[in-house]
Amino acid sequence: MSGYLYFQPEYVRRFQCDGARCPNSCCARPWYIELDASTREKYLQAGLGEYIKFNADYGKYLIALDEHERCPFLNEDKLCSLQLKYGEDFLSDTCMTYPRYTKNFGKFFERALTLSCPIAAEMILFAREPMKFEFVEVPEKIHSHGGKIGSANVAFTEGFAEHMLEIQIAMISILQERTLTINQRLTVLGFFLDRLDELIGDGRFTAQQVPILIDNLQKLTATYESKKFLTSQVPLLLTSVTFDAKKFIKLMLEIFETLYSEYKANPILMRVAETLHIKPDENNFVSVEKVVAAYESLAAERKIFAEKYSTFLENYLVNEIFIWCYPWLFNRGIANDFACFVTIYKVFEMMTFSATRAGFDSKDDLLKIVDWFATFINHSGENLQNILKHVENRGDIIDLIETLIEQ
Repeated sequence: MSGYLYFQPEYVRRFQCDGARCPNSCCARPWYIELDASTREKYLQAGLGEYIKFNADYGKYLIALDEHERCPFLNEDKLCSLQLKYGEDFLSDTCMTYPRYTKNFGKFFERALTLSCPIAAEMILFAREPMKFEFVEVPEKIHSHGGKIGSANVAFTEGFAEHMLEIQIAMISILQERTLTINQRLTVLGFFLDRLDELIGDGRFTAQQVPILIDNLQKLTATYESKKFLTSQVPLLLTSVTFDAKKFIKLMLEIFETLYSEYKANPILMRVAETLHIKPDENNFVSVEKVVAAYESLAAERKIFAEKYSTFLENYLVNEIFIWCYPWLFNRGIANDFACFVTIYKVFEMMTFSATRAGFDSKDDLLKIVDWFATFINHSGENLQNILKHVENRGDIIDLIETLIEQ
């Protein structure tokens, strides 16, 4: 093999950046555009030093945005003037690869697209068929511009890391099981991860233990992917947990209070406040009981919403669990990763439900929600860490299921 082995959703092959038809160009946003060392040298040699600045807080060289917080090289046709003049090889790693995000798994790499790109989000979220995956060989020229290639945050014993792929495939299979509702799939996923947590613990094993572990892991994934398990055991799992609406609303209020403090005028958040009747009294106190009552009164509407947008929500979940390598994103335990993954989804679900309920249900409306939310979550490590703080160490996975997922 002359190239590098990549595992990716099939949609990655079909993606093409098209600034001319992009409704919200990444080059026209107030984002940090990082310059790798080789690209910075090219810019300096081309007399473009005035467009480079050093960000002390970030500790990196960036492209200096113009007075409108746009990339200075973005022309009137929403195309990159640098690429037009010098060719694609003149671009930085960040510009070359976004919205692709790559993880290093040792013997192979994984790659997917972030939903903060509206072109990618439309292609991913509105697909009707279940997301499919493939192995592809990537040549050196493309791989060398991998851009933000990161290592999965896993401290597994050598020889076990490659079996993470089997776990990912099993999780995706659960999330794509369309005979179950979205909430039921998340519940089954929780039970799967609870059993996985029992098997692998901190992921450190002796060489003698690895074969036994792998055998148990293969049995676990095979069990959860079997149709017999789906029909005989899943109904029992679903009836063994009881959703606690009060705990759920308390957690959601904590998170939305954090969001409101920074984005008070955000129309999406305003829709959530209207939907859940979040109305502080004269003492700025919000009655949890009233919000719980409002949430429960919407049960029939929420069910209709979940059915109508089931493929949209499924595609969101599958893409996010794959691209961010849950349940190993934080390396703070499977339960904490599961809590963060489901909580982020529930915030997204509540925003989307509230918007569609208010009549903002066109494709463009939904993409605007995705754009804002994906940018908020995935383009700021601080925001992601804040959500983790809200859910960290809230109990084992079964407790989390009863707090987060309504059957």
